Amino acid sequence: MLRLFLALCYRAAYLLHHALCLKPGAPLQNSKLIVVGSYRTGGAGKTPFCIWLCKHYAAQDKKVALLVHEYAFDETAMLRQIFSDNENVKVFATRNRYRLAQELDAAGQFDYIVCDDGFEDSRLTGAVTLLLSWESTPTKLSELWPCGKMRSLEKDHKANSSATMALKCYGENPDIQFVIDKVYRLSPHSATAEKLHDELSRDSSASIVCGLGDPKRFCQDIQAFGIKIKLHYFFKDHCKDFSRKFEQILQKHPQEAFIISAKDAARLPAEFIQKNVKAQIYIAHQSIKVSPGVVQKLP
Repeated sequence: MLRLFLALCYRAAYLLHHALCLKPGAPLQNSKLIVVGSYRTGGAGKTPFCIWLCKHYAAQDKKVALLVHEYAFDETAMLRQIFSDNENVKVFATRNRYRLAQELDAAGQFDYIVCDDGFEDSRLTGAVTLLLSWESTPTKLSELWPCGKMRSLEKDHKANSSATMALKCYGENPDIQFVIDKVYRLSPHSATAEKLHDELSRDSSASIVCGLGDPKRFCQDIQAFGIKIKLHYFFKDHCKDFSRKFEQILQKHPQEAFIISAKDAARLPAEFIQKNVKAQIYIAHQSIKVSPGVVQKLP
């Protein structure tokens, strides 16, 4: 009963917020607007897919603006480092994707404006929504977790169903497959870069330290790669105190090998990396496979 009551309060606040603050806005006039979304608040693979999508368009010599919520400071840092040498992609951090999209569209500098999330922002009219679909889709109030996995119900998005591409991310023959293909040593020169050295073999064992939306799925991916997990330490997504907490763990287990995600690595300041250069810290490198059928249907 308590869960249902909380979900009802959450639902009322959701509907009121949309009615007062998120009224449908004007569509873009120059750029193609793409929203990468999911019913999940975190752990759906939105940011990794946005990286793939921007690289896909940039390879066609298209100019792409990638919009990220400024709350996700770690994702912004990671994305800016990934695209630092790519002149066709620029990363923007903002609290208001709609307003910034309008400003960028008016400037006429970008062929595509890609929103990392924004699935719930009903101001973003005229967008093509690439919905990352996982096992569960919320259809009733009891499935809404306040500040948890599910933010809205399937019926809330029916009006935009014609502009939505649902991309299956699970089970057999997925449209998108997220795979960890390498686990490489953190160094002062490759905190988030894809420069691989001192790789951890598939038959190794290690411990996990991560602050992600779905840490259990991260662990499953590590196990699927072939590494046995000894211990795990989970922190909240976008944890701002990650480096301090991680250092405490390193001091407690100085001989242990630890695996973190690329987003976790983006939270580590240069001082931390230099100080712990001898520590056995590894980054899990994730690759994405997108089915040819989906590629052909992309706007």
